Amino acid sequence: MKITDFLSKLVTAVNAEITGTPIVEIANIATLNEGDEFLSSKSSIILSIVNIEEDKILKNQTLYKNYIPSSDSIERYKNPTQNLILSLLFASYNIDQSKYTEGIDKLEVVIRYFQNTRVFYWQAPNLSENIPGSGSYDKLIFEMVSLKTDQLNQMWSSLGARYMPSVLYKVQMISIQSEETSPNEIIKKAKIQLWENNPNDSTGHIESGTFTKDANNEIITTT
Repeated sequence: MKITDFLSKLVTAVNAEITGTPIVEIANIATLNEGDEFLSSKSSIILSIVNIEEDKILKNQTLYKNYIPSSDSIERYKNPTQNLILSLLFASYNIDQSKYTEGIDKLEVVIRYFQNTRVFYWQAPNLSENIPGSGSYDKLIFEMVSLKTDQLNQMWSSLGARYMPSVLYKVQMISIQSEETSPNEIIKKAKIQLWENNPNDSTGHIESGTFTKDANNEIITTT
């Protein structure tokens, strides 16, 4: 899943809940002090990524994934899934100070939207509230983060901006992998080494060979 595609679909979904002109825009909140000519609206909710981290709790340490066809059982190599947590900041930015309260109203719409809908499913190219019927997909869980005063001050200081009415969400991105219909590579032959006596004895003799198994997991040839 491309993060930019996900954010674009998310903005479309939130804007669909707002009456009138769409107001959520993707921009770097840290650069607004350098000018806001790039904004299509002068009274917007700015969506910014303020942090990307790996989900250590859901980190999959297993390097092998079981593939179980109808007639056999094997293991094949697969890199572990890397699950991410995005910190998304929705900030009410108004160049026209007379629209300060209007920006807060728009921010409230965003909060209400995620209160009603906090779980999404991404299966390219769609973002939906329903679990896909088949195939691999990403599950996205939104959770509002309540920052204390010192944490809030630290965040806005790191962004190099003055405080704006805002709400912060942590989005847990979980990759759901379905079983594949056929393996890319399967193990048909294995070469093993057998000790004739004590394996701790360096003078021990080694026999090696290649064994081929049939569909019933029986050895049919040896070399």
